[in-house]
Amino acid sequence: MGGFFVPLIFAGAAGLIFPVFLFVDLYADIFENRAWFCVSLFHKIKLFGGYAQIRKEGFVFHFTKKKAVFLPFSDLTSARKQFEVTKGFQLWRYHQTVETGGADAPRGIALAASMRLAACAAGSVLQERHGFLSLKSSLLLHEAPCLKITVRAALILNGLVLLTALTKKLLEGIIEWTKNKNSTVSWKRLQKNLRDS
Repeated sequence: MGGFFVPLIFAGAAGLIFPVFLFVDLYADIFENRAWFCVSLFHKIKLFGGYAQIRKEGFVFHFTKKKAVFLPFSDLTSARKQFEVTKGFQLWRYHQTVETGGADAPRGIALAASMRLAACAAGSVLQERHGFLSLKSSLLLHEAPCLKITVRAALILNGLVLLTALTKKLLEGIIEWTKNKNSTVSWKRLQKNLRDS
């Protein structure tokens, strides 16, 4: 019996250090005010996806036809703090394609050239810091006005970072549920006391 647990422990430890690839696919059409996104493991297991829109008050994320989440601009700072665990994520691949109009105008061509130079400069800095990073940037010019961005990115993490992130989210959910339950119980007691008096 003891001989069974030793390989199981080693397999569990290997699973925690084994690299996990998290893929992010994004397609944004600025003129339509929509950005479609999908997050998956190994490009096989879809975790979540949908599309986002910008409103006057903030961002709206649509995950299904009936489920949407609103993130006000004022909550962006606190939302950023919730993703501190992503420090354990390492960018491995970033490929982007930008489509813009102005192919028939000198100003559009000059703007496209400037964007291309900025992308090359940013890519040089990133590849200097992360030699293993796969970085590609393409630019397509159209005659009709448009601004579309396609991004395919991949991040590497390990099972330990993923387990830490899931545990953190689970604990935050339990704390939030406990607070809501206690406030509901207190409210019901207050209503009962008011009725009795």
